[in-house]
Amino acid sequence: MKRTVLLLLAVLLGAAAAQTNLTLSIGVRGFGPAAEVLIEQCEEDLGVTIEWQRVSDVPGESRALYVTNFSARNPVPDVLAVDVIWPGDFAARGWIAPLDEYFSEDELAAFLPGFAAAAQVDGSTYAIPLYIDGIHLFYRADLLEQYGFEPPRTWEELIDQARTIVDGEGDPDLVGFVSMWAKIEGLFMNYLAFLYGAGGSFFDADGELAFDGPEGVKALQTMVDMLYQERIVPESVLTFRPDDARILFQQGRAVFMMVQDFVLDPLTAADSPVRDSVAFTRVPVFEGAPADAPSTVSGGFLLAVNAHSRHPEEAADLIRCFTSYDAQVTATLVQGKVPVRPSVYDDPRVQSERPVVAELGANFNYALTRPSAQTGTAYPEISEIMQTEISAALLRQKTPEAALRDAATQVRFALP
Repeated sequence: MKRTVLLLLAVLLGAAAAQTNLTLSIGVRGFGPAAEVLIEQCEEDLGVTIEWQRVSDVPGESRALYVTNFSARNPVPDVLAVDVIWPGDFAARGWIAPLDEYFSEDELAAFLPGFAAAAQVDGSTYAIPLYIDGIHLFYRADLLEQYGFEPPRTWEELIDQARTIVDGEGDPDLVGFVSMWAKIEGLFMNYLAFLYGAGGSFFDADGELAFDGPEGVKALQTMVDMLYQERIVPESVLTFRPDDARILFQQGRAVFMMVQDFVLDPLTAADSPVRDSVAFTRVPVFEGAPADAPSTVSGGFLLAVNAHSRHPEEAADLIRCFTSYDAQVTATLVQGKVPVRPSVYDDPRVQSERPVVAELGANFNYALTRPSAQTGTAYPEISEIMQTEISAALLRQKTPEAALRDAATQVRFALP
């Protein structure tokens, strides 16, 4: 009897020792409630134990933690959530592992291509999309209806509608358009939306800089004109961060607003003055641009495998579990996260319980990412250059042509 008990204990201890222990690093707020549910499910499905390393949702703070870990070649965490602008930088430094041997082309094709491209570095995939957010065009549906307007599809329509409504209302506190035009990352996102909406791109098909071409100048000139010629944008917008724009819009003092989708919850809260009149659509393009031209600049997070993980295959399986169709539905229902699998938008459960998420998701069919994958470790410097030169044009310190020409010169020197 004693021998049998000892043998049983040895078997149990051996099974426990053989079970893989993985550490997943992800923010408490950004994906916290959904993470808790999915960790439990993936432990059961994969036969592993998963330790949740709770990190800050402030990208700069969590990045600092990862830099410390990677510099020490720490194998923990095995899987980490990476901001959409990190994969190019992290891959170039050898911090995250390529995933090509673990994910087939068919599996990757199930994700939003514009978002998945952020993790494509030198022909290899370094991260798998987890959830997406980005900038959308919010508008006062009551005012558009009052003046007989449909939501604008082009910037030309938006400018005309904004001017007509502001003039018609005769309210000195009402402005036509607000956004995040302070010298921050959001300003670069704004410019990219205008650039791609004009049919332009940051790099051309040959990998050469293209943002300083005719389309880029048109994009930046339009932003300047909205400020000083059309006068539908208040000059105070040059100090606005996302929440500054949201507050003005929520007070009923703006017709249109272009910021990230996190503003939707406070805008539709019970105490919001615009809760019954706010609506949203995709970011406009310019007249003459293809109807399917990308213009919704995306943010969000992906999952990557630590290049020093002792369990890379199991870590890849954990990512597959966390980003599966069913996991995406769960994250949407639990936390309202916008899925990165377009097929999830049509899921009956999502349509029924989270219809706004499905509407937001539809805009990401026109998503584009910032040029972080192509610029690698130079991206932070390049973003700073672009913010500085775009601001110079908006402050009328330089013409749009001169600002973009100077930006291109600096970016060429910064590129790896």
